Amino acid sequence: MTGANQRRAFDFLFACLAFFILIAPLKAETREEQLNALFSELYEAPSAEIAARIEGRIQALWVRSSSPTTDLLMERAAIAISKQDFPVAIELLDRVIAREPDFSEGWNRRATVFFLMDDYNRSISDIAETLKREPRHFGALSGLGFILLMRGDLVHARETYEKVLAIYPMMESARLAIKKIDEEKGETAL
Repeated sequence: MTGANQRRAFDFLFACLAFFILIAPLKAETREEQLNALFSELYEAPSAEIAARIEGRIQALWVRSSSPTTDLLMERAAIAISKQDFPVAIELLDRVIAREPDFSEGWNRRATVFFLMDDYNRSISDIAETLKREPRHFGALSGLGFILLMRGDLVHARETYEKVLAIYPMMESARLAIKKIDEEKGETAL
């Protein structure tokens, strides 16, 4: 190889290396990186309206699984839930969980169906599974707080709603629940 060819080969390799050093960091964020960024935005949201938009983006990521088949099962479960065909919804969500046991939204949806069926023990069990996989799941936490509130467990309900607000400070339903608990306990907000 001549000196000119060696120089061109070196320049080409240098350009390739520079491309990977400079461009590679611009790759698409992972789902977890997107969620982390959105949760930071949610925590610092200056208004309830902005927080609600961020919440929607978080939920859109949560419902997306790693499988088109699982996504289809989730869609069919949502249809069954809307028709109040809870046995079919449970069957579909059982399949989702069997296919992707680490998919937190499968557990959360099934917890919701159990709640709608007034089966609070199984709902709480699935909420726990949801939170193992996504501890920031403010919807699951809020559902747990509501069940605890319905059961009269004001202390644990309040603690749960405080966890919600630590993640999602603008969630009005959690603020109102804490206010109601404090009023029932005879306390006043600071």
